[in-house]
Amino acid sequence: MEDLNAFLRRQPAAALADILIELANDHPDVLKRLQRLQLSDSPNKLAAEFRKTLAAWRRSQKYHDYKAVRSFAAKLELWLDQVARELAPKDPAVALDLFEAFIEADETFFENADDSGGDIGDVVRKACRHWLSTAVHCEAPEAALCERLLKLANADGYGAREGLLREANLLLSEQGMRELVAELEGTMALLVAKHRGASQLPYEVIKVSVSLSLIGDALNDPDVKARAILSYRPDPNAMQRETMARAYLEADRPEEAMRWLQDDWGHLDDRRQRLLAQAHSRLGHAELSNALRQELFEAAPSVEALHLWLDELPPREQVAAMERAGEMALGVPNPGLSAQILVELHREADAEAVLVAKAAAIDGADYVSLPPLATTLAERGRLKGATAIYRALLLSILERANARAYGHAARHLERLQLMSAADLTPLPPHEEFLAQLRSQHGRKTAFWSQVGAA
Repeated sequence: MEDLNAFLRRQPAAALADILIELANDHPDVLKRLQRLQLSDSPNKLAAEFRKTLAAWRRSQKYHDYKAVRSFAAKLELWLDQVARELAPKDPAVALDLFEAFIEADETFFENADDSGGDIGDVVRKACRHWLSTAVHCEAPEAALCERLLKLANADGYGAREGLLREANLLLSEQGMRELVAELEGTMALLVAKHRGASQLPYEVIKVSVSLSLIGDALNDPDVKARAILSYRPDPNAMQRETMARAYLEADRPEEAMRWLQDDWGHLDDRRQRLLAQAHSRLGHAELSNALRQELFEAAPSVEALHLWLDELPPREQVAAMERAGEMALGVPNPGLSAQILVELHREADAEAVLVAKAAAIDGADYVSLPPLATTLAERGRLKGATAIYRALLLSILERANARAYGHAARHLERLQLMSAADLTPLPPHEEFLAQLRSQHGRKTAFWSQVGAA
């Protein structure tokens, strides 16, 4: 079949015009797009149409709950894309003003929507990227654009404008960013001096520190990030030490990272040890790094900790390490976690034995890691282990009467039915499990109505 793009391009203009008119009469969005096309040679008029839409959103008192917020966010995002596509190439300065007005309206968007899913925040972050990419094409002095950028960033009340500074390198030269750092560090010095001796520093200090740290990201300069903290907190807490250590490691400067990895971090000390192991590895201290990684796994076994340990070992040491990891995994109280680690070690038989022996202890509410584990076991012929998991997942949904998950529960039951012909001993046979399920949850008609359609 001929490519649609090629087909349309060889059609007569009159025929395409008739189709567009027909679509415009039936679809308001098509009509609006064609009306904006009429204004394509008049950027100011086109911008006025975009401003009308933005002004209407700012005036609106309508609240968008969790069911409606995604649709609302999609409309906001579409507006941004239209401005970027239709107006920015013709008049970047006018488009920049629109993106700026949109960002400044973020309070309205956040307050009029349930953003627990982050949809509105994502749209505002996209608006910030549009602002930066459009500002690049504006014929304005860098200093003036920098001033506008900083004003927008300083007015961030919801944490969604951080990209303006974190990605400032898209707009500003290194010299421009260094000058901005110097300006902010001067502001910080004045604030710290003004409030020296106070029991608590004002929030403005934290805000300047965050701005400096974000510009440090743009510069890929960990020294700026470190000074952003040390300028007001010469004895940084564990989280601040982590921030600085990570920054130096990301810049491949492990020597400086080591300075912040020496003291115990209390309840966050496992993070310190992970970073310390990484620093030792970068410095060529393999024995110290590997010993730390093993200690981390043995203290809190997990698939992530397993790979952190094994992946850095030379081949000659991996066999013994895998044997030790398997022994540790067998002793993990959580059968699901134990089985995950054993599967990573290619010990599927042991994983299945653990799941069958501790079937009643499987946490069926772990719907993140258990379904893929069950799939892996089923694909590798370990149907008893997969059955134990799917039963736990199914029972957890029904026992909590989680009606929104009944579709998943029905699919779990379908998978159990597909595996029911296998010998499941010592687990109860499928017929017995199904009879018990009907006895305990037979009145959950919303679930049973989906079983046949699963």
